[in-house]
Amino acid sequence: MTTIRLARALRNVRRYVWDDPDKPRREKLFLFKLDCFLLTYTCLGYFCKNLAQANIDNAYVSGMKEALGMGGSELTYMGNVFTAGYVIGQIPAVILVTRVRPSLLIPTCELLWSVCTFCCSTAKTVQQMYALRFLVGVFESAYFPCIVYIIGSWYTSEERAKRVTIFYSTTTLATMFSGYLQAGAYDGLNGHLGHSGWQWLFIICGIIGLPCGLMGFWFNPDFPETTRAFYLSPAEVDFARRRLIRAGQKPLGKSSWTRGKILQIVRQWQFWVLPVTYYIVQAACPNQQPAFALWLKAEGYSVYKVNVLPTAQAGIAAAAQIAAGMISDSPLFRGRRWEAITGMQAGTFFGIIIMLIWDVPRALKFTGYYFLWIAYGVPGIYFSWFPDLIPHDHEMRGFVIAVSNIFCYIMMIWWDDAIWRTAESPRFQPGFIGAAVGSVVLVLVTYAILKQQQRDERRRSQEALDSDQQPEVTEANNDVTSV
Repeated sequence: MTTIRLARALRNVRRYVWDDPDKPRREKLFLFKLDCFLLTYTCLGYFCKNLAQANIDNAYVSGMKEALGMGGSELTYMGNVFTAGYVIGQIPAVILVTRVRPSLLIPTCELLWSVCTFCCSTAKTVQQMYALRFLVGVFESAYFPCIVYIIGSWYTSEERAKRVTIFYSTTTLATMFSGYLQAGAYDGLNGHLGHSGWQWLFIICGIIGLPCGLMGFWFNPDFPETTRAFYLSPAEVDFARRRLIRAGQKPLGKSSWTRGKILQIVRQWQFWVLPVTYYIVQAACPNQQPAFALWLKAEGYSVYKVNVLPTAQAGIAAAAQIAAGMISDSPLFRGRRWEAITGMQAGTFFGIIIMLIWDVPRALKFTGYYFLWIAYGVPGIYFSWFPDLIPHDHEMRGFVIAVSNIFCYIMMIWWDDAIWRTAESPRFQPGFIGAAVGSVVLVLVTYAILKQQQRDERRRSQEALDSDQQPEVTEANNDVTSV
C-alpha cells in the first residue's frame, strides 16, 4: 500500500514538474525526441550566443584595452555597433526563416558568428574590432527570435513555458561561465603560442560555437509543416501538425509576405501592445547594474566575497525561470501565463521595496538583493504566451517576437542611461523607483492582455460556429429552391 501511495505521489509531482504522465505513450515518445534534439540544441546554441556576446567585457579588462590602445568610450561604442547589427538583422531573419528551412539558416548563422568571434582574436585595431562585432551582432540576430518562434510552433500551451524558460535560463549561465572562462584562459593560456589571455577567450568561444552550429543542421527540426528531421517518423510529423491545429494554431504558409501582409499585421493590437509590454517586462527587472556587488564593495567586504556572493543571484534567476515555466504549464494554471507573471513580479517587488527602504537589517538586505532576480522568471513566460495570443497567424507570431526584442533593445538604452546611472551607486534609488513603477504597470497591462485574449477567443469561437452553421443554411435554401 505504501509503495502504491508513493507511486501516485510521484506521478502527481511529475504533473507539476514536467508533462502529464498520463499522456498517450506515442505522445510521450514524440515529446521525448523533441526534448532530446530540439531543446538540447537550442540551449547549447543560445549558451554559445550569449557567451560570444558577453566575452567582450571580460576581454576588455584582461588586456584587450591595452593591446588595441582603447580609451574613452570605445568599449561603449563597441557595444553599440554590436547592438546595431543585432537590431538590423532580426526582422529579415524571421521573414527569411519562413521561406528558408531553419535547419539551414540558423546553423549557418551560428557558424558565421563563431568564425567572426574567432577572428576577434586577430584584431589589431579598434576599427577592425568594430567591424567584427557588428558582424557578430548581425549573425546572432537570427537566433533568439527564430528559436522562440520554432519552440512555440512545436509545443502546446501546457508544454511550452517550461521549455522556453529552460532555453532562456542559459543566458544567465553563459554570463557566469564567461567570467570563469576568462579567468582560466588568462591564468593558464596567457602567452601560450604567442597569444594573450584575452585573445584565447575569443579563440575558445569560437571553437565552442562551431560544433553547436554543425549540430543544428541535423538537430533543428524546422517547423512541423516543413520538417525533415531524421528522428521523427512520418506518423509523428502528421501527429505534430494535427495536435497544433486542434490547439487552434494556424499552420505555416497560409499567407505570403507581401505589402498587404505587413499592413495586416500592423493593424492588429498584438503588433503594438506586445512589444511595449516586453519593454515593461525588462524595465521592471531591477538588475541593470551590479548593485549587489557595488554595495558589498562599499561595505568593505573582501574581493573574494564581492565576486562570489552575487553569483548566487544568477542561480536564483535560473531557478526562478525554470520554476515559473513549470508552474505555468502545471495543472494549477494549465498553460495560463498571467498568474505566473504576476507571481514572479510580486516576489521581485518585495525585493524592490527593501531596496527603497534601504535602512533595514543586513540579513533582510541580502534577502532583498536575491529576491530582485526572481524577475528573470518573467521574460520566458511572456514569450511562451505569444502562440496563445497570436494563434491565427503563424508568420505574424515570429514577426512580433522580433519586433518585441528590437523595441526592447532600443528602449533599454535610454532607460539605463536615464535612471540606472553609476553615480547613484550603491543605492540606485531612481532605478529601483523606476522598477517599482514598471512592476505595477506590468501587472495591470498583463491583466488587460488577458481580457483582450479572452475577447479574441470568444470572437473566434463565434466565427467558427457561424461558419459551421452556414452550410446548413445554404443546403436548406437549396431545398426550398428545388421545391
